[in-house]
Amino acid sequence: MKFLFVLLSIITTYNHGTYESVCTVVVDAPQENVNELVDKFVYALQTDIKQLFTWAFEGTDDKGDVEKDAIALRYKDTYYDPETHYGRLLVDVIVPGLHTFKNMTIETTLSDTVVPPSRVARLDIDYSGNLLKMAYGTFTVTPITEQKTILSLDMVVRFGFFANLFVTRKVYKNVIEWRLEKIVDNIKTAAEKNYLQGTGS
Repeated sequence: MKFLFVLLSIITTYNHGTYESVCTVVVDAPQENVNELVDKFVYALQTDIKQLFTWAFEGTDDKGDVEKDAIALRYKDTYYDPETHYGRLLVDVIVPGLHTFKNMTIETTLSDTVVPPSRVARLDIDYSGNLLKMAYGTFTVTPITEQKTILSLDMVVRFGFFANLFVTRKVYKNVIEWRLEKIVDNIKTAAEKNYLQGTGS
């Protein structure tokens, strides 16, 4: 099987109210190194999301860009059960100039499977209000060679009634799509750095 991917690509489709963004990158590191970073990302997302701003979210806090900051999240509290991989986030969703949705509870559940040769980690996101109907993100980690891996993040989102009032396709592209691309690139960079340090290069 031949893998023909550019350095980093993202494709977003929109179908009957559902957005799906697939971001793919080739990582110059073994699958185990990429898996370590995926684990680190998911764990921090469920337990202490502020940790991610030191590496995975680096460069996504684009203060001053009105279009990229059309929607913002303020993280307030977290809960995590390591036995069930269940997490709960308390956040405020801020839409500058329009409204702040306070104390929203977002629940997350991780499922992790191996579909040889790939590792698939899926994080389901549940929220019972009118901003979000359905969302999940899936990391797929597939080896190409012993030192090269494909990392793919598939994000699927269907917004609720209130969110659809202000989340247009342009807003989605400016607020969410570019951040997904940046996150995947940051994971790639961290995995490659860890691999090089581990090999003494």
